[in-house]
Amino acid sequence: MPLERHTATWRLVVAYHGARFVGFAAQEGERSVQGELARALSALAGEPVRVRGAGRTDAGVHARGQVVSARFSSRVPVEKMVLACNSQLGDDLAVVRAEAMFDAFDAKRHSVGKRYCYRLHTAAWHDPFRGSTSWHVRKHLDLEAMKEAAGAFVGELDFESFRSQHCDAAHARRYLWMSELREQDGQVVYEVRGNAFCRHMIRCLAGTLVDVGRGRFRPADMPRLLAARDRTQAGVTAPACGLTLEEVYYPDELAHAGIPADARFPGFPVTPESWPADPPPAS
Repeated sequence: MPLERHTATWRLVVAYHGARFVGFAAQEGERSVQGELARALSALAGEPVRVRGAGRTDAGVHARGQVVSARFSSRVPVEKMVLACNSQLGDDLAVVRAEAMFDAFDAKRHSVGKRYCYRLHTAAWHDPFRGSTSWHVRKHLDLEAMKEAAGAFVGELDFESFRSQHCDAAHARRYLWMSELREQDGQVVYEVRGNAFCRHMIRCLAGTLVDVGRGRFRPADMPRLLAARDRTQAGVTAPACGLTLEEVYYPDELAHAGIPADARFPGFPVTPESWPADPPPAS
């Protein structure tokens, strides 16, 4: 006996290799993450499905933990939704988790913050296995200086000097509670966590840190670059290939986010208005 159709709002965690997409956002006639997900979910639902992402990633940027929301009707039970979605997707895009949420759940509006990592490969030789997911920087870098400089970006700051001149956000004031550099698995990893990010912001920060490592800037220059509010004063924009969206934070998953208890920014602290305290079950 076939399963009955049921309507639910879903939270889908997705991963993708950004090299084969024009970015997350749907673009007419182009292959996008949003477009591929909408196509796959529409096939499951038998009707057009609207997909809402937690944020946009540019062409070439990867994700391990992007989140989308979508409301649709299907016969697929919760425990089989991941398998059903992936049966409709290619090998460069996957749904890694699926949860039925309260009806009004919105991946963008309800997100509290995001975690990104930018990866640098600093060996003298090009690594063919990491070349599409990291920036190969051959020149020796002063990692201690870079670590010191990264700390200057923590707090509620105006990142006007570190966003694309084509960014359409109303302002560049953002709250970062982590900006750290570490060595991991033969790479240099820049990890940043914040409530929101401007267009190219993390790539501008990463590029500036590499310029610190190369000796173009000193760690003590970072406050001056922030105060300048001038993109031309800061460092290069790092290539998209090194950037990965690792995680999107929601009010029910903040235990490991590391947000300071005294932090204040849109969506935090969590309130009944920003997240239903006792959400009704999906219909």
